[in-house]
Amino acid sequence: MVDKDELKKVILTVAKIDDDVSSITDDTVLIGEDGLFFDSIDVLELIVEIEKKFGIKIKDKDLNQNKLDSFKVFYDFVNENAKK
Repeated sequence: MVDKDELKKVILTVAKIDDDVSSITDDTVLIGEDGLFFDSIDVLELIVEIEKKFGIKIKDKDLNQNKLDSFKVFYDFVNENAKK
C-alpha cells in the first residue's frame, strides 16, 4: 500500500509547490483551474514520478479524468495499481 504522505510529497514536488503535506486533503482537486495541475504534461510527469518512486505501473488506458477528481480518488487509484 502506498503511504498517503509519500504520495502527497510526490504531488507537491511535481506541482512545484513548496508546502506541507497537510495542505493536501482528501478533497483537494488535482486537475483543472481549481486544481494543483493545469495540463496533461503535469499529469504525465506525476505518473512517471509515481511509477519510479513506488515501483508500480499505471497503464494509460486505466487513467482518465475521473481518476484525478480529488486526492482521495487518485490515492485509491494508485493503490489499486500497486496491488497488480
